[in-house]
Amino acid sequence: MNEISEKYVAKALEGYEHNYNGITEAIGQMKGKLEELVFQQGEMREGIVEMRELLGLEAEELDPSTEAAPTPLSLVNQALGEIEHGE
Repeated sequence: MNEISEKYVAKALEGYEHNYNGITEAIGQMKGKLEELVFQQGEMREGIVEMRELLGLEAEELDPSTEAAPTPLSLVNQALGEIEHGE
C-alpha cells in the first residue's frame, strides 16, 4: 500500500473506531432507558390491576399483543447477541 493510501485508510480507521465507540455507548444508554421503561410499564400494569380490583371491576387484558410479543429490550439484546457473534 502506498503512503497516501495508508494515510487515508488510517484516518478512515480512526473515524470508524470513533463512530463504533459512540454507537456502543448509545446502545448502552438506550438499553438502560428501555429497562427503565419496561419496569415502569410493569408497575403501571400492577397499579391498574390493583385499582380495578378495589373498584370491583373485572380484570381486563391491557394489551394482549404485548404479552406474546417480544419486548423492545429483548429485541435489543437479540440484536446485540447477533452483532457480537457476527450474524
